[in-house]
Amino acid sequence: MVLHVTIKIDPSKTQPYLEALRPAYECVVHEPECVFFDMFHSDDEPGLFRFVEGWTKDKEWFMKHQLTKPYYHPYEEATKPMWTEPPKFLFTNRIDGWSTVSKEYLESSQQI
Repeated sequence: MVLHVTIKIDPSKTQPYLEALRPAYECVVHEPECVFFDMFHSDDEPGLFRFVEGWTKDKEWFMKHQLTKPYYHPYEEATKPMWTEPPKFLFTNRIDGWSTVSKEYLESSQQI
């Protein structure tokens, strides 16, 4: 399952947002079920972040087991006042045979 998260924050709060996100991010990427995590920030719309997360489990598991982890609470408490609208979640499934990742892309990423 691949989760796409869209979060819009006050653009003047970008650095505090990233600082508040870091502890939760570090916990998420070390979960054994998380196979990748890509984060993006829009050049055209400052304050717009997108996360793309790959998980070995399905949406039901994610909602019941992952999203209830206690390390999300401090992140949400710190960042919710920065949100300009509620986060959006889109759950998708990868289509076999349609995924490619280049070495160059991975070289610019953090490897665990």
